Amino acid sequence: MKIQTLKQAESTQTNVITAETKLTIYKSCLSALMIAAISILVNLSIRLDYTVLGGDLGEASVTESLQLVMLFIASGTFFYLAKKQPQLKQAALLISGFFAVLAIREMDYWMDMIQHGFWIFPALTVTALACINAYKGGKNTVNQMATILSVPYMKLLIGSVMMLLVFSRLYGMGSFWQQVMGEHYVRDVKNISEEGLELLFYCLIALSALRTQREISKR
Repeated sequence: MKIQTLKQAESTQTNVITAETKLTIYKSCLSALMIAAISILVNLSIRLDYTVLGGDLGEASVTESLQLVMLFIASGTFFYLAKKQPQLKQAALLISGFFAVLAIREMDYWMDMIQHGFWIFPALTVTALACINAYKGGKNTVNQMATILSVPYMKLLIGSVMMLLVFSRLYGMGSFWQQVMGEHYVRDVKNISEEGLELLFYCLIALSALRTQREISKR
């Protein structure tokens, strides 16, 4: 009788959708929708630059501007994390500084108006400040970094950074595209492909940063 009762209880449980199940499905659907939204945003920005605004993907384009916005979001998110979570301050500021340097590098066109190659000075300044602050934390900085990296969303962030720095750079090499198109080489085709990929990776980085900050705040 007891065995039969247990079997009936197990059968009843398998027919119930638990709150945990609902939450897991909700999170998965939300992630899918976010990726879809990012994909649409990237396509819209490129189409706006070429078909609506009738320009190229220069420094003042919608695509380039969105790239900067995503970098500022990523850098600002980790800066905010450093302020709200003092126990993670050194590591969070180090990551924030990294994305700030990427943003400065993306603004090289505007900084060249001051002096050619001027971007290197603010970039080195931010790098030095972030590294000095991390050094002051000593071994604790490493522990802080491990805590941040333990958040699942950091895997997507790291993967996006590596694809940005490695894949997009190799993929966007002019020599490669010249070999592919030969005498029909059109620079705009290369720019659309390269800048579109970069914006996609920047969006994924910003999304990962925001979700990492939220997850740590919940903890």
